[in-house]
Order: sequence, then structure tokens, then C-alpha cells
Amino acid sequence: MKLPRYTAAIALTVTALAIGTTACSDDTCNGNSSSLPLATFYVGNSQQTIPGLTVMGIGVPGDKLLLDSASVKEVYLPLRATVKSTSFNLRRWMTVGSTATCFNDTITFDYEPVEYFHSLECGTMFNFDIKRVSHTSHAIDSVVLLTPHVINSRTPAVRIHFAQ
Repeated sequence: MKLPRYTAAIALTVTALAIGTTACSDDTCNGNSSSLPLATFYVGNSQQTIPGLTVMGIGVPGDKLLLDSASVKEVYLPLRATVKSTSFNLRRWMTVGSTATCFNDTITFDYEPVEYFHSLECGTMFNFDIKRVSHTSHAIDSVVLLTPHVINSRTPAVRIHFAQ
């Protein structure tokens, strides 16, 4: 049985469209090249803005300043994919009695970088499997790891509770 010419033309057009739409991707890479854990700040049981907070990476070139005396409810804490541990210094000014006092704390993340292929446009990225979080307790009361597997999303991974 012979197919009419217009049926063959339609089949070729549909095939060309299918190949064209799968070969070209509309996916543009606007995200981060690695996943960043989002830390939210709490006082007591409620998320709060922490005034005058400074956050700095420790042991990175130039000791990267992430926040400088900012009033924030959350911050992304970039982990380094070339090592398995990253530390941050958090400096908070608080009034104790009538005296302004600076409290310095350190948070350390121990993790395993997990490389994965995202797409042709974005290439390879890193997720992180956090194994342990440790901290000092000058102004920080506790640190809660909400999810040990950090992916490229806006979902909080860490909750930092400050003393009142």
C-alpha cells in the first residue's frame, strides 16, 4: 500500500518538529552553580529579623564577608565544593544591661560534596550532604539541621536559634 504524498509530507514535518524541540532546550541557567544552604534565624520559637548581624566565611580567600551589620531573617551560607568542611563567623551586637556587647560565634558544616549534571546549559553543579553541624554558644543557643541533603532550592536547610 502506497501512502499519499501529503501523508508522507505531514509525517516528515511532525518528525522534524519532534527532533527540533528535543534538540533545542528552552532551559536557561539562571540559578547558582552550586547549592547553597539557606539558614533562617530564630529567637525562641519564632523566626525573627536579627539586627546588626555580620556573617563572614572563615578560611576562604579574603575571609568572605556575606553580611555586614545587616538586619536579616535569613542568609545563604555558601559551602566550598573543594573541601569537606566550611566555617562561618557570626557576630551579633546585643545590649546586656545598658552595655552594647559583641558576641562572636562560629558555625562549622562537615559535609560531602555531591557532583551532578544539571543540563547542557548549566553543566555540572554540586549538592551537599551535611554530615554534622557544630557551633559555639556565645549568642547562638542552638542550630537545627532541617535537611541534610542541600539542593538548589529556597527551602531552609538550617535554623539558627539565638539566645534572647
